[in-house]
Amino acid sequence: MKKLNKRVDGIFTSALAMVLLLFGCNEYLSPDVYVKNNEQPPALVSANVTNINGGAKIEFELPKGLDDLLYVKATYLRNGELAEAKVSRYDNELYVRGLRDTNQTVDVTLTVGNSSGKESEPIIVQIKPLIAPLDYALQTISAGETFGGLDLSWENPTEATLVAKVYTNAVVTPEEEPVLTEIFSEDTKLPSPEYKVRGEVIGGLDPVPTDFQFIFRDIYGNETEPITLTRTPIFEQYLEPVATDIFPFNGISEHSATLANDDPTLTWDGPNWGDRASYKLWDGRWATYGDCYWAVAHDLGNLGGDEVFKNKKSAFVTLDLQNPSKLSRYHVYNMTNKQFVWNESSPRKWRIWVTPDLTEEAAKVWGPDSNWEVAQEFTVPPPRDGKIAHDVTDSDWQTWREGWEQELTHIDYPVRFIRLEVYEAWVSTVGGAATGEFQVYGAPQSDD
Repeated sequence: MKKLNKRVDGIFTSALAMVLLLFGCNEYLSPDVYVKNNEQPPALVSANVTNINGGAKIEFELPKGLDDLLYVKATYLRNGELAEAKVSRYDNELYVRGLRDTNQTVDVTLTVGNSSGKESEPIIVQIKPLIAPLDYALQTISAGETFGGLDLSWENPTEATLVAKVYTNAVVTPEEEPVLTEIFSEDTKLPSPEYKVRGEVIGGLDPVPTDFQFIFRDIYGNETEPITLTRTPIFEQYLEPVATDIFPFNGISEHSATLANDDPTLTWDGPNWGDRASYKLWDGRWATYGDCYWAVAHDLGNLGGDEVFKNKKSAFVTLDLQNPSKLSRYHVYNMTNKQFVWNESSPRKWRIWVTPDLTEEAAKVWGPDSNWEVAQEFTVPPPRDGKIAHDVTDSDWQTWREGWEQELTHIDYPVRFIRLEVYEAWVSTVGGAATGEFQVYGAPQSDD
């Protein structure tokens, strides 16, 4: 019985020790806030204001000899609500942003905070902002008429993040009232943005007088009053091509690298790699391997080492637009898989060829003595932020996905046949070049 009592006593003692230990741990793990300096820190030594677009830059000097200062905080009213800007003690300036009223003086309260959670007595400076970036954008907006829509641009010298939106009135049925429809929205901080506003990827807006409404927004909740401009888009339509074999691939020995070096115009259409036939260029897809067109084959052994693209031998594809048309523009999309963004087999340089010849028999003449001429030569610009492939920034990837569009309005004759020549990829050691989509637009000519 004594042994049992001893055992019970031991269990009780252990339990009591555990309870005391737990209480002790909780007390140790949850101490009172450690206070290094319970005194209020001194205020800023000085603060100088420079008014800027939509706000102000405030340069300041911290009290010297204090190592527990953490931050400088500015508080002010923006759109009737309290706003705050805070920087660390290692900075000597902060920015107040998001203000629009250039006629109103705004009080900004500045305080210094320390590591003990104490803040200094406030000092107040007054700012008077210059014109806000979104209001400047609205003042400098340009909306010119172009094929199927608008040439939209504005100025943003401070590179503020702005959202531009364009609306138009679309009538669903003759009996219904016009409905305001958003046809364009873009988030950008480019200093001089330029966009084509057409409302659709393929097609565009009707060539009739149309009211367009423009609004700008910023990241601080500000929005401009809409302005309305009437414009008449220039007529165009998507010119759906068909494949043509008027320049077939005629083998390796006859059309080799030697001939290509002597005269690049003697190179051939194709050859295709696998099932990447030329019609892939206008099938409306360019996001995956199977949806792209490979402008020239990889060196698979049966083509011979001289024909690989890494040696920069030009490759062509010829499109039959079916009807003679006055060309307005073309649009090239590269593959959107991130591994191809400014990388690998994505085309970097190309040429557009056209001819006034309207029959296959006449257009078959190809070379220095033919009527074919270079209508446009293009080099894809490098990424703005300098990163490629999977490291590309969101803004540059958006640019890449939008593709590369160029006008062809300088061609003063109707065109039936058009050729795309790809002659350089982004990585020269890649044995192939993949063009995602090649869209051509214009106005078919009547038989009159």
